[in-house]
Amino acid sequence: MKHLFCVFGFTFIFDPILSTDSNSILIENGFVTCYSDRLIIHFYYFPFGDKTIRYDNINSCELLRHEDLSFFQTKSWGMAFSSVWWPLDMRRQWREYYIILDANQWPKIGLTMNDYDTLQVYNLIRQKMTYTYH
Repeated sequence: MKHLFCVFGFTFIFDPILSTDSNSILIENGFVTCYSDRLIIHFYYFPFGDKTIRYDNINSCELLRHEDLSFFQTKSWGMAFSSVWWPLDMRRQWREYYIILDANQWPKIGLTMNDYDTLQVYNLIRQKMTYTYH
């Protein structure tokens, strides 16, 4: 059953995930919530709104260092001069690690959070991708 969600004149349609074991939270911080079957990125859409990505929809997950991306390829929120959409993170330019996800969509998805959490989320996504495909 599809649900409609309206905010400021925009209508969002989403399918709820009803599996009972998929509701256990593995990692949670102000930027993402990782469940056993999906990742929710907070403050993805402007002016607010979360994005849900199932691990089995992720084609690739890259971990990059700060020096791998130029100042012009990142942005506090939205898309800069690259094909990556960045959810809200006002401290992005001071982060050491970045995650770039290819989730069968354009643009790709960039993630940052504190560096320890970034490494944990990256390892979880890679583990879930491996588990899904093998």
